[in-house]
Amino acid sequence: MPNNAYATLADAVAAQVALLREGKPLAAFDAFFGEAVTMYANDTLFATGTAQGRAKQEPFIAAATSIIGHITDVSVSAAENVCVFRNRSTFIDDDGVKRDIDGLSWQKWRDGRIVEERYYDGDLMTAQIAAGLLKNPALLLTRPT
Repeated sequence: MPNNAYATLADAVAAQVALLREGKPLAAFDAFFGEAVTMYANDTLFATGTAQGRAKQEPFIAAATSIIGHITDVSVSAAENVCVFRNRSTFIDDDGVKRDIDGLSWQKWRDGRIVEERYYDGDLMTAQIAAGLLKNPALLLTRPT
């Protein structure tokens, strides 16, 4: 179902980022991920569809007693319907153990919903940043498959 509540892609991305910054990743997932989304982690298929994607993420997020959302370097390329941002959020569990996230989320949008997400961390994230992805999210659309 299209999410036409936002006039532009930049507005939709800003609304998603606002939820993430509020520490509400599942609310952001539910509001913006399309039913047929394809999700990748470091270019390896992670999930197909929202049910599978949510099922894989929910236990990790549900274990957090506190989520401190820290999203930076948001870049939107409206002509190509893609965006990218850096996720440096912190999750704290019942035992007070802090887990810091440092990842790069690249998203392709259609009809107000995310239809593809590629999440990078570690060396692959560093390589994507060095290649200029944070400044030009359309770069992933031009790479050979």
